[in-house]
Amino acid sequence: MNTIVTPSWVLKEVGRGYENSVKFITNIRQYDNQYEFGGAKVGNTVQYRLPQRWIVADGQALQSQPILDQTVPISLTNQKHIDFDWSSAQATTEIEAVQKRYTKPAGAALASVADAFAFNVVYRDVWNSVGTPGLTPSATLTYLQAGVKLSDMGAPDDGLIGVLDPMAMATIANTSSTLFNPPSTISGNYRKGQFGGMQLGFDEWYRDQNRPVHTTGTFTASTPIVNGASQTGSSLITSGWAAGASFLKKGDTFTIANVFGVNTLSYVSTGRLQQFVVTSDINDTAGAMTIPISPAIVTSGPLQSVTASPANGAALTVWAANPAGGTLATTASPQSLMFHPDAFAFVTADLEKPIGGAESARISSSVSNLSLRIAKQWDVRTDKNITRIDMLIGAATLQARLAVRVVG
Repeated sequence: MNTIVTPSWVLKEVGRGYENSVKFITNIRQYDNQYEFGGAKVGNTVQYRLPQRWIVADGQALQSQPILDQTVPISLTNQKHIDFDWSSAQATTEIEAVQKRYTKPAGAALASVADAFAFNVVYRDVWNSVGTPGLTPSATLTYLQAGVKLSDMGAPDDGLIGVLDPMAMATIANTSSTLFNPPSTISGNYRKGQFGGMQLGFDEWYRDQNRPVHTTGTFTASTPIVNGASQTGSSLITSGWAAGASFLKKGDTFTIANVFGVNTLSYVSTGRLQQFVVTSDINDTAGAMTIPISPAIVTSGPLQSVTASPANGAALTVWAANPAGGTLATTASPQSLMFHPDAFAFVTADLEKPIGGAESARISSSVSNLSLRIAKQWDVRTDKNITRIDMLIGAATLQARLAVRVVG
C-alpha cells in the first residue's frame, strides 16, 4: 500500500529527526505558545518573567517589600530553513527514499544548528565556572565543585543536568570506572561511554558535540586592580593593565579580592569569591579598562549579589591567567554546562502559514519542544515540488546563577 507524501507527513518525519539529535535545547525551558494562534515574525520578542526575590523580615512589625517585576526578553531574530525539491515521480514511487534521503537528514541538520545556536548564545552569560581552560577535567571533584557553586547560588537540588563536551564525557566516564559505585551504574557508563542517570549530585548527564569553544582574551605582564572605592552596578573601573596589550573577551571571568558571593535565598555569604563575567569584548586604554560585568555589583536589597563593593586597589584575578607573571595567553576551551533547566530558555515560535497557493503544514508541541513549518509548491515548468522547512528561534539566559561552566 502506497503512502502519499504530504507536507504533514514530511514534517512529522523531520520532527522525529529533530528530537533525536539534540541534548542541550531539549533540557532547558522551551516552546512558547504566545504565537500559537497568531503566528510570529522575525523580530518578535517573548518576555520571560523572573521569579521574585524576597528578603525575610524579622520581628512582628509589617515590613512591606516592593514587587520587582523583572523580565528577560527573548528575541526571535533567527529564521533557519532547509530548501529542496523532488519530482512528482519520486513522490509517488520513492517514499522510503524521501524519508531516508531528505526528511531525517533535514531534521538532524535543523536540530544541530538550533542546538549550537542556543549553546553559543547563553554560555557567555554564565559567571560561575570550574576547571582549567585548555585542560580536559579528569577528576570527579571538578563536577562536585560545580554542584557546590549551584548550592551557593540557591539552585534546587533536584532536576540538575550536565551537558558535556564529548571529550569531557569520555574522560569522566573513564574515571568513574574505578569508583566504588553500584555495579549497574558503572556497567552503564562502560557500555555507553558516558555518564547516565543520577551521579555526583546531578540527575541527568548528556554529551553534546554542539558545545561551544571559548577563546580567552590576552594580556602581557599586568597587575590589574580596582580603580576607585565603593563601585556598584554593571561596570567596573580598573587600571594596572599592560598598556596597549590587554584584551578581554565576552565570556572571560575574574574575581576581586575580598568580594564574596551571597546565597540568593538567605543572603548569607558563601565564603567564596564571587566570579564575574565580562559581558562584551573590551580593550585597554593606556592600561585602564571600564569592564562591563555580570552579575551587577549590588551590596544590599533583594538583588544583592556580593557581601561588599570592592576596595580601591583590590586585585583582580582573571580566570586562566598566570598568577606568577600576571599574563594571559589566548586559550581555546570547550565549554560544558551544569545547570537547572530554569537557567536558560529556547523558543521556537509558530510561523504563519504562507499564502499564494502553496501547500503547508505546521507542527508545534510543548512535549517535543519545537515548532516547524513546511511549505510546498509545484512548479509546472519542471514537475518539481519546491519545498522549504523553516523554524524561527531565539534563546536567552534567564537566571545565570542556576548554571556553571565546566571548561576543558
